[in-house]
Amino acid sequence: MPYSWHLTDAGRSGPTVFRFCLYLLVTLQDGVSLMATCESPAASGHSSSQASLLHAYWPDTAKYLVLTGYFLVLSAAYFLVGSRGLFNLQMYAFQFDVERCILAVAFLYLVAFALPSRTNKVSDYFLWLHAAVPIVPTLVFFAFSGGSIPFLALAIGAFIGIRLLTLPGAILAIPGVSTSSPERAVWIGIFILYVLIIAGGDYSSIDFSPENIYLNRAQIAESQSSYFEYLHTNLAKALLPFLLVFYYARSRWFPFLATLICSLGVFLVSQHRAALFFPLLALLCFAATRRSKRAGGGNLVAMLTVVLTIGMIFTLSDMTLLLGDIIIRRTFIVPGALNFEYFSFFNNNPFTLFSDSKLSFGLLPRVYQEQIPYLIGYQIGLPGAHANSSYLGSGYQQAGVVGVLLYVLVISATLHVLDGIGNRMSNHCFVFAVCSPSLFWLIDSSDLPSVYLTHGLILATAILWYWAGYLRLYFAGLDSTSDTPKTRPINPPAAR
Repeated sequence: MPYSWHLTDAGRSGPTVFRFCLYLLVTLQDGVSLMATCESPAASGHSSSQASLLHAYWPDTAKYLVLTGYFLVLSAAYFLVGSRGLFNLQMYAFQFDVERCILAVAFLYLVAFALPSRTNKVSDYFLWLHAAVPIVPTLVFFAFSGGSIPFLALAIGAFIGIRLLTLPGAILAIPGVSTSSPERAVWIGIFILYVLIIAGGDYSSIDFSPENIYLNRAQIAESQSSYFEYLHTNLAKALLPFLLVFYYARSRWFPFLATLICSLGVFLVSQHRAALFFPLLALLCFAATRRSKRAGGGNLVAMLTVVLTIGMIFTLSDMTLLLGDIIIRRTFIVPGALNFEYFSFFNNNPFTLFSDSKLSFGLLPRVYQEQIPYLIGYQIGLPGAHANSSYLGSGYQQAGVVGVLLYVLVISATLHVLDGIGNRMSNHCFVFAVCSPSLFWLIDSSDLPSVYLTHGLILATAILWYWAGYLRLYFAGLDSTSDTPKTRPINPPAAR
């Protein structure tokens, strides 16, 4: 793997890259809007034969254009962050290689071919999110830093496997249980978790300064009990996202603001950025998919392009290198790189065979005495770093290709359940948005069992399933106990 720098001066190249990204962002948004317009029956009804042809082939063409634009913007962001000196490791060295770029683009179009052209269910939205993080970033990492063909084959093979296992077919509508509002129960759950979080720990030096987040978080973690991790993650990635999207969908702004304030409070007492970013992620996913549901996949990629642009603005303007570092490096580049490091390490060392998983209940002898994330952190030159990996790296850690295949089967089964809940609710966008924090963590930097138990996927799925009946009526504007509209008709029919 080449580890040499070939970078131009940041002061000369930065503004050019930035202007290019803004131009490309506008182009992407125009393309997504056109795709949404072409989906309109009214627009297609008055179109000419050429417009009809565009209507027929545009969704398939658009996904190639959207992913190509996203690949270019992400490449520019990677170049910019590297040139600003935020990467101190050789594994992140930026080196332009024509042969690797050609291979990366070929794999990119294979991913685009596998993507659904129209998004009609939760699993379709997930596939677009999965392509954006970490598949395309992995291709960028391969093109400009490192990686290997077998690793790309594993990552893209897992992606295509999920696609094949969630192909269109009969979606079973999973019935809900309750037709009463979930608000009171969810708020009670938030209150209980909030009290348990603040019940212990030393909060004397807590502040909102981004530079002190990791220092304060370590202090809190040392003073908290062992269940602290389960509390704040389920709160930040299940309960708070549910309420935020629930209120936003019906423009209920007062409880919406109260939920935002609660999210800030969770950040204050936990010092985990997840309490701020993941409720916002759920909100952005819902906003990106609800307006143009069938073009929601392209809208998701456009949303992430905006996030990348914001990170580049932070980096170029020197407003705060920390936010630019988190947005670009930690969210997009590092997950793909760490997946490869896991793949490389366990290609030459024994698999863990789930011996380090809490699901083994200590019955299996540990293969490694050190925790795997710390072991990988040491391998990449960061002693003490907790180098988490997504389901790709952690699945390969457990049992190689068999472990990744097992994780793919579990993920596909989960997506079928979420598709069924979305079908019962008649709102796949809402189901995807509520589960997006957990699903994002699954494809970004967490092992599969941890996503279900620690990061809120089971809790979010249980809430959506239990109140699916009420939520169906809620989004239809009906009462929870009957099909009577909440508002009377403006001009009721005259009595005969």
